[in-house]
Amino acid sequence: MTDAMTEFEKMRAGLPYSNPDPEIFRLQAEASERNRRINETAGSGIDPAVRRQMLRDALGAFGESFFNPPIHWEYGKHIFVGDRCLINSNITFMDGADIRIGDETLIAPNVMLITAGHSLLPEERVITDPETGAFRAGISINKPITIGKQCWIGAGAIILGGVTIGDGTTVGAGAVVTRSLPPRVFAAGNPARVIREIPVAG
Repeated sequence: MTDAMTEFEKMRAGLPYSNPDPEIFRLQAEASERNRRINETAGSGIDPAVRRQMLRDALGAFGESFFNPPIHWEYGKHIFVGDRCLINSNITFMDGADIRIGDETLIAPNVMLITAGHSLLPEERVITDPETGAFRAGISINKPITIGKQCWIGAGAIILGGVTIGDGTTVGAGAVVTRSLPPRVFAAGNPARVIREIPVAG
C-alpha cells in the first residue's frame, strides 16, 4: 500500500517518509514564495483586510485574527487559525502535519510549532547505500499539533508534534511541550509540566 504513495502522501498520512524529495521541495518552494510576500507587508501600512485575505489564500484556514510578520512556515496550507487570535512575530510553523489554533488564543514572539520528528534509533533516521555507505535519504514522521481556545503560548515556547493543548491553558515562556496538556492549567519548563490549575475567574 505505502509503495504506491508519494513521499508527500506518506507525510500527510503520518507515515515515515524520505527526504530529499522533488515534490516536497517544490511544494515548500511555492509556500516559501507566499510566505515571502506576506512578510514583505510588515511595516508597509497595508490594509489589515488585504493581509488577512493573503493569509486566507496561503493557509488552510484563517479567521478574523491577526499575524504580526515576519512569520515562517513550511507549507502554510496545513495551518488552521480560528477567530480573534493574536500571533506575534517570528513564529515558526513546521506544518507537514496539521497545526490547528483555536479561537482567542494568543501566541507570543519566537514560538516554534514543530510537527516533524525522527526516530530515536539512528538506523531508522538515515538511509545509506548498502555498498558505499553514501547518504541516500533522511526519514521523518510528522504528527499534528492542536492548540485549544483561549490559550496563551509564552515567548520562545516550543510545541512538538503529537501535542494537544487544552482550552484555556497557558504555556510559560521558553517551555518545551513534548506531551499533551489538559485544559485550564499553567505549564512550564523543559520538558513542560503542569505547575498548577487555573481557576475560573469570579
